[in-house]
Amino acid sequence: MRKIIFLLFAAQSLWLTAFPQYWQQQVNYTIDVSLNDKEHTLDGFEKIEYTNHSPDTLKFIWFHLWPNAYKNDKTAYSDQALENGSTAFYFTDKENRGYINRLDFKVNNITAAVEDHPQYIDIIKLLLPVPLAPGQKINITTPFHVQLPYNFSRSGHDGQSYQVTQWYPKPAVYDQKGWHPMPYLDQGEFYSEFGDFEVSITVPKNYVVAATGDLQDKDELTWIKSRSNFKWEPLTEKVKTKTGALKTITQKFPASSSEIKRLEFKQNNVHDFAWFADKRFIVKNDTCKLASGKIIDVFSYYTLAQQPYWKNSVQFIKDAVRTRSDWAGEYPYNIVSAVQGPESFGGGMEYPTITIISPAENEKLLEFTIEHEVGHNWFYGILGSNERNHPWMDEGINTYYDNRYSSWKYGTAGEMKIGSQNFSLKNAGRLLFETKAAVKKDQPISLKGDEFTEMNYNLVAYYKTGAWMELLEKKLGKEVLDKAMHEYFQQWKFKHPYPEDFKKIIETTSGQNLDIEFSLLDKTGILPGMERKGWKVAGIFSPKTFAS
Repeated sequence: MRKIIFLLFAAQSLWLTAFPQYWQQQVNYTIDVSLNDKEHTLDGFEKIEYTNHSPDTLKFIWFHLWPNAYKNDKTAYSDQALENGSTAFYFTDKENRGYINRLDFKVNNITAAVEDHPQYIDIIKLLLPVPLAPGQKINITTPFHVQLPYNFSRSGHDGQSYQVTQWYPKPAVYDQKGWHPMPYLDQGEFYSEFGDFEVSITVPKNYVVAATGDLQDKDELTWIKSRSNFKWEPLTEKVKTKTGALKTITQKFPASSSEIKRLEFKQNNVHDFAWFADKRFIVKNDTCKLASGKIIDVFSYYTLAQQPYWKNSVQFIKDAVRTRSDWAGEYPYNIVSAVQGPESFGGGMEYPTITIISPAENEKLLEFTIEHEVGHNWFYGILGSNERNHPWMDEGINTYYDNRYSSWKYGTAGEMKIGSQNFSLKNAGRLLFETKAAVKKDQPISLKGDEFTEMNYNLVAYYKTGAWMELLEKKLGKEVLDKAMHEYFQQWKFKHPYPEDFKKIIETTSGQNLDIEFSLLDKTGILPGMERKGWKVAGIFSPKTFAS
């Protein structure tokens, strides 16, 4: 009997080792921040409730201090920008750079030491005064001060237009594969822990603030909704210089109010928080009813100069949310927003419940950008994969749904006009990718984001993965693939799926072995069935020019 019991115990131990129980950390934030729009700075205080759901006792926590990516010309961000041919940040003036400082970490009210990362100035190690055992939680607090940079990448300001992203001290992910500290990069996105956010933002009273989550102030919400017909244009006047010559001065922003306001936003089950502030915003809003009957709020924020292109933006957002909800899984939050960024901001960038998009060249291009960026609420907003290591799980799967959206709304062509040229996004990407593959300069889909060349990141992580998803659809049938994607969504929403988790769901749901199809992720060259069949495009461009 003892031998049998021993064998059963040994078998159980082996099973647990082979199939460890899934866990993830919980990181809840309470942040109070104020904006100084004369100095372009933030002053904040952060409280983090960190729960250790891992089986390990933690003696330290890696923290991201991503505003330091803009501190000097020796950061990972600066080096990558140079490698990709951009010298704008490297040669910029000191006043256009940014940083985070005035940190004073305490853990359960005990002052905690920090250590610098050996390589990156935007990562530090917080040493815990007392080890954090499995199942236990701690409170981490710190003040912080951020000098916002000019918006070279995703975060900063352009005059008094503010894009406050990757802005607060944030713990790195600790999962079954260990710690994931990573420097800020422009090419290669992020990986963060899920949690609940309560964020209070103080700004001059005449700023419109768009942010992750639900605004708690009803009077402010009423004021925002009243701005559907707001109009403000730059003011130009001639003034005399000391020499008596006339000089034309343009006032690009309304004067800031001397009064301030404090706004509170709340959102649960997200892995990031972003906010945007501008005194010029027009605001459009509506509600969107999903197939289940759930109703969500929809907002768009833009300036008067972009009104011809943004006038239908709320409808674009609604179409994106409804189609992704039908095809992948129902949108779980109460609100979704799109915000126009400044001229310096290139393309689009997603954050939980909100996305920012650069000024558009035409309405169709704006629609496809909105649709793509809103789609990121699913991949990687709700399905929080490690996008730095596996960009295809976000950008590529999302591109597959971009193609379905284009076909659903506009037919197979899905063309748009840029200047005098007609483009099909899918076909343009295909032509560019085939050109790369023909000279054997393409790369495998499975590479990390920072291992791609800039062009291959655009073409392989986006276009080729979208085509690979269509290959799966062809093999399994659209109905089966949709069923599998819904199962993937239900099992992994608000979690951190890896490629092997995605593969397991698709195979289990479809009942098919997909080793051959998934092995294509590690290979270069065109995919089976990608041979061209007579289409043509009138010009080419990178799909990254319209979305991130």
